[in-house]
Amino acid sequence: MSYSFKKTGTFITITAVAFSILTLTPTFSQAKSTYKTASVEQFREVQPNKTVHIFSKPSANSKKYVKLPKNSGVVVTGQTKNGFSKIRYQFQYAYVKTSALKKVSAKTGTHYARDISKKYRYDVPMNAGSIYARTFTASFLKTYKPSPAVTNFWFYKSSPTQFGITEYDTSKGLYTGDIEDGYLSLSIKYPIKKNLIWSGELGQKTKITQTKATVKTKAGTFKNVVVTQNGKMTYYYAPNKGLIQTKDQGKTFIQLTK
Repeated sequence: MSYSFKKTGTFITITAVAFSILTLTPTFSQAKSTYKTASVEQFREVQPNKTVHIFSKPSANSKKYVKLPKNSGVVVTGQTKNGFSKIRYQFQYAYVKTSALKKVSAKTGTHYARDISKKYRYDVPMNAGSIYARTFTASFLKTYKPSPAVTNFWFYKSSPTQFGITEYDTSKGLYTGDIEDGYLSLSIKYPIKKNLIWSGELGQKTKITQTKATVKTKAGTFKNVVVTQNGKMTYYYAPNKGLIQTKDQGKTFIQLTK
């Protein structure tokens, strides 16, 4: 899934182009309110059992940017008259055949995406003693002025770099993706069931290893945590809280602190 940060030597960097954005106050409110996740209105699931490419122009003869892995999704910003959908791709736009896409419905009940009305703070233990920040904040932004293509994303504010990701909680599952990649992958498949396996990020096998784990972080103790395994990475999602921790080969990679 798309919370896999880049490593530089033994340190972790939140890799992306430089964002220029106002300073965000890192707070995590515990006040009770309606839990809000990103709207799925513009999100489209890639039709299963189809070979789908992202094109540079609304033409099958234009340059192909990438072949989408199974269980992918994209963000649609418009339609063309010749059967293509205009999508957000990295920090610009690209095109996918509309016939290859499918509308989705939003998940109801318990959510595993983060609450867009909140701000989160994470610790990155492996960055201790390096030039990279030990902590970062995650805040949901509706727009990004330098690039109109980038909307409704989680801005990870750190130093010296920043990062942006998107996540959509649908009836099929939780999709997440780096803005850099231009598409999203299925991070949790619904309905949640222990030992459930599917094709996740980069087409790798993803598996739900636990559904009722109890996980303690600096932000508190979370129960009924869903744990997934993708390659060497392990992800921890708390109900109606979202991502609280990731581990790389058993070592804490990031952890929610506030």
